[in-house]
Amino acid sequence: MIYVYTNGGGMGVLASDALERLGIELEDTPEDMKEKLKKVLPYFASLKNPIDTTANATEDQYVEGLRILIEDNRTEAILAILLPQLPHYTEKIVDKIKEVCKKNIFITFVIYGGFYADKIRKELEGFFPVFESPEEAAKALKFYLSKIRG
Repeated sequence: MIYVYTNGGGMGVLASDALERLGIELEDTPEDMKEKLKKVLPYFASLKNPIDTTANATEDQYVEGLRILIEDNRTEAILAILLPQLPHYTEKIVDKIKEVCKKNIFITFVIYGGFYADKIRKELEGFFPVFESPEEAAKALKFYLSKIRG
């Protein structure tokens, strides 16, 4: 499965649209996965796919939801969108993300925003492809899928 995971719903829609234009259809999040995510994300989060933690999720909730997706054997890749300028986020999110991203799954990030977003982008670039737009991230994801799927 391919997931779009975001803390900004509009960006998730843009990423989904970009993937669709490239011929990559997103499947709905399996029910058992939704149940796991419900336990850690805000009750009003959208779990369909794209998964939107909403701007009210804390950085720990965002990272825990990401961990759940990464650890699932059905997950092939994640296009993650991070808006780090939200009030519940700090520069510590970089270390938290690196800690949960130990499994060999393709993850690409789109990072928007001001404040310390550039610093977070630079720190994550050593571990993941990081882009400024959902369209660029979608192209990278398509390239990756063409290599592993043949």
